[in-house]
Amino acid sequence: MRTLPPLNALVAFEAVARNQSVAKAGSELGISQSAVSHRLRILEDYLAEPLFEKVGRQLQLSDTGRGYFVEVERILNELSHLTRQVKGEGIDQLRLTSYSSFALKRLVPLLPSFRARHPDIDMRLQMVTEEPLLSSKTGDLFICFTATAPGYVSRLLHKERLVAVCSPSLYQEIDHQNWRQDLLNFPLLSCDLDEDAKQPGGDWAVWSKGLGIALPVNQGFHSFSHQVLALEAAETGQGIALVSDFMVEKDIREGKLVDLPVSSVYTGYDFYLCFKQARSREQGLRAVVDWLVETAASPLER
Repeated sequence: MRTLPPLNALVAFEAVARNQSVAKAGSELGISQSAVSHRLRILEDYLAEPLFEKVGRQLQLSDTGRGYFVEVERILNELSHLTRQVKGEGIDQLRLTSYSSFALKRLVPLLPSFRARHPDIDMRLQMVTEEPLLSSKTGDLFICFTATAPGYVSRLLHKERLVAVCSPSLYQEIDHQNWRQDLLNFPLLSCDLDEDAKQPGGDWAVWSKGLGIALPVNQGFHSFSHQVLALEAAETGQGIALVSDFMVEKDIREGKLVDLPVSSVYTGYDFYLCFKQARSREQGLRAVVDWLVETAASPLER
């Protein structure tokens, strides 16, 4: 069985010791000075030890009080931090949890702009490979496919599109007068759309269906398990890759890849920014939300 002191008295003791003032402790706790003094007497009577002593007009901790205060302050701080974590409130470090590809190719290049604008906010970027669990235990903000969740606010950030890209050298070999048909004469780099993909070329099937193009029955593909691998192959001239639009923005700007002038196709995967409704007025969290909507969202989703 636990031996616990009167908890209200313990909180009053910690506030007085930390502020070195009964008046300041009372103001902090929202009670009168006499109520604070009463709680201190209750705690001292319970412990049968003096925790404070008067030196002139000053109230100072006794030897017993100093040792007790060190441990009580530590325990209350830990309890406060744990409670904030459970409630998802007031956490100094904001954790942004995102799918690995979106985090790597969309968010990481934008981080310098956030840090320059908000040097006082410590934002930690966390990557996941599956739909994240919306919980204060795992993050403070989430980028996922979840449009609605109880107690959460969702903001649409991006509607994923598949775009066809290749290396500058391979681009020169394609018949620019007959894009749609001629690109099928080159090696097509295929990425699995999901873990259950049984046949290669699923991404190209989605793309061709969306554009009304018929792929040859015997069309061959070079298959990869992740778009990052297909992108590396495309950059080295091994073929044409179909990848998420946000994956190639930086590579196209830097001239490593060329975006072929053929139509893109929506995949049906929408990225949402989710965060707790109860935390929507927190200044730090709001700053992250505003930054993401401004910089990471597609123009049509802003």
